[in-house]
Amino acid sequence: MKINLKGIRFRLITWYILSLGVVHLVVAVGLYRTMSARLHQELDRRLETYSTCLVELLPQHRQLPLAKVVGEMAHLTGLGSNLYVRVVDGTQQVVYESTDSPVAVAEMLRAGADIPASRPMNIQARGSGLWRMLSREIREEGKLLYAGVVAVPLREVEQALAQLRFVLIVVVPGVLALVSFGGWLLLNRVLRPLREVTQGAQRIQAKQLDHRLCVPQTGDEVQALAETFNEMIGRLERSVTQLRQFTADVSHELRTPLTTLKGEVELGLSVRPRDENSQQILERCAAEIDRLSRLVEGLLFLSSADAEKVELDLRPVRVGPLLQEMAEGARILAAPRRIQVELTHGFDGQVNADEMRLKQLLLNLIDNAVKYTPEGGRVSLGSKRADGQLELSVADTGLGIEPAELSRIFDRFYRGDCSHHNRNGGFGLGLAICKWIAEAHRGSIHVESVPGQGSVFRVRLPLA
Repeated sequence: MKINLKGIRFRLITWYILSLGVVHLVVAVGLYRTMSARLHQELDRRLETYSTCLVELLPQHRQLPLAKVVGEMAHLTGLGSNLYVRVVDGTQQVVYESTDSPVAVAEMLRAGADIPASRPMNIQARGSGLWRMLSREIREEGKLLYAGVVAVPLREVEQALAQLRFVLIVVVPGVLALVSFGGWLLLNRVLRPLREVTQGAQRIQAKQLDHRLCVPQTGDEVQALAETFNEMIGRLERSVTQLRQFTADVSHELRTPLTTLKGEVELGLSVRPRDENSQQILERCAAEIDRLSRLVEGLLFLSSADAEKVELDLRPVRVGPLLQEMAEGARILAAPRRIQVELTHGFDGQVNADEMRLKQLLLNLIDNAVKYTPEGGRVSLGSKRADGQLELSVADTGLGIEPAELSRIFDRFYRGDCSHHNRNGGFGLGLAICKWIAEAHRGSIHVESVPGQGSVFRVRLPLA
């Protein structure tokens, strides 16, 4: 499944994981440091209690077994039996020293016993790890009476901290990953209605405004969004239907008076005698009526196409004879302007097409090529096989099209700058009709043009 890095789901889950990760990191560091400090403080408190009792009470109980006294004090303070104790008097004579501690620890702590320490300190014993040591002295009038050192291994503290590290580094991130995966699944479920609404909206086109989105009964903002979309589509459908009906009605209404006007003008042209001024007026009127008639026919065609009322009569069509016939028509159109028409048979294939509509498409392209090619220019018709399809081309050496206009020339009623300056220019419907015919045949049309050098229109259609 392709992940959209800009999608709401990805951003939400990313922020979710990052926020949880940051919170986990802050809490983990704080908890670890707090727990470490608490464990060491508790151990130091017990060491201080034990060492104080040791140097103050042990000399007073020298008549008792010292090992028993040391053991009882260790039990009372909670230090256990795994500790090192050493007490000396003012003459540095050993009063008591543990005999069951590791030799490396005893040697290290004997050296540490001579270091005055008012607070606990760590000592690294070879082969026995870290030990926590605390020294205590009793003086009277500046004279040392007793000095003691107590040390306990930090093994239990380190084990507790190691377990805590395991939980914070392994267990909690694992839970975080599971929670993130659950959040991903939850977001998928929550956003599924929105994705369905989006897919439904993408399927609705101008020709399918009678379709509606499936409204999820979730009672949330997604349902409100789908209902709002459906209401908007309903308004668009009514507006587009009214516009299409208006276009069709106006076109039908215009056909009759235009036909009448054309008949009257032709009748006027047939009457003799007639002065030259009247002749020119009637000829201009006839030309304008022809242009308006073509506009009405184009509007009617596109209106019917939008309403899906145009049916194609698909039959096998040979490309060679078709281009030969269109080239003959092009030569007739180009003759008054001394434009040369060339025909190249690159590929004489066969397509399933409506021959009349295909001729209409090529005729529109040829008509445009002739209109916008200067006298003495050249128009070329050709065919070839490209990417498993038939490609028909109409090229000219005319004015060309500006790059900024290439993306709009197939829009309805769009006319480029050169069209506005050409008195024979159309109404901007010819190329829109060409596009519809090409796409109705499951093909495509595109243009390549260089201003001042000419244009090439290429139509690709599936081969039969």
